[in-house]
Amino acid sequence: MHELLNGYISTYGYLAIFCLVLIQESGVPGLPNEFVLFYFGYISHQFHLSYIIVLALVIIADTMGSFILYLLFYHGSNWLIQNKPKWLRIPVNKITSLKKRISATNGRTILIGKLTPFVRGYIPVAAGMLQVDPVIYGRIILVTALIWSGGWITAGWLFFGR
Repeated sequence: MHELLNGYISTYGYLAIFCLVLIQESGVPGLPNEFVLFYFGYISHQFHLSYIIVLALVIIADTMGSFILYLLFYHGSNWLIQNKPKWLRIPVNKITSLKKRISATNGRTILIGKLTPFVRGYIPVAAGMLQVDPVIYGRIILVTALIWSGGWITAGWLFFGR
C-alpha cells in the first residue's frame, strides 16, 4: 500500500492528493482519515511538494467531498424516507425535533461532530437528511476542513518532514 500511494503521488503529485482526499471525504470507505492526511503531509514533504498548495488542495477536497455527500442526502432524503424498509421506523416528529435542535444551536452540533474522529464521516449524511441549510452547512465544513485537514497535514509535514 505504501509503495502504491508513493507511486501515485510521485507520478501525479498534487492531483493524486486532491483526488484521494475527495474520494475519501465523499464517503468511499478506506483508511481512517487521520492517518491518510497525516501521511499526505509527510509524503508531500518527501516529494518536495509545496506545503501551501497541498494544504489548500486538501482543504478544498475535504470541503467538496463533504458537500457532495451532504447534497446527495439533502436531495435524496425524501425519496429515502418514502422508500425506507418497513422494519426501519423513523418517526417524522423525531426528525423535526432534531432539525429544530440543530438550527437552534446555529450548527454548533455539526461543528463538534465534524471535529470528532469516526463520527465526522456520518455528519454530511445526517445534515443532508435533516435538511440543514446549505449555506450554514457550507460555512461549518469549511471551518472544520481548515482545522481538521489542515491540522493533520501540518502535523505530518512538521513531525515527519524533518
